[in-house]
Amino acid sequence: MNEELNEELEGIAMTIIANSGAARSAAFEALEKAKTKDFGGAEKLLKTAEDSLQSAHEAHRKLLQMDAKGEVASVGILLCHAQDHLMGSALAKDLIREMVFLYKEK
Repeated sequence: MNEELNEELEGIAMTIIANSGAARSAAFEALEKAKTKDFGGAEKLLKTAEDSLQSAHEAHRKLLQMDAKGEVASVGILLCHAQDHLMGSALAKDLIREMVFLYKEK
């Protein structure tokens, strides 16, 4: 794999990791807001989480397109780590959205 492609893949992985981490943090902050019955604040933070996840998904989509074109010869640990962050953050956001709903109903 050439150095330029390797740097691009590393950049994509870091974009996914950073945005996924921001999404996870915002989602957990939303849960804390819901615990104190600040549902407006919780919804705002969940929107922030969704926006961050959207950015991560866009980077992931670019990676998938590159792979479909045969541009990704191998997948290193950094890309696996990025995928793990994305999946975990998406799941956390979805579960926390449901938890916020439950706090509202309480």
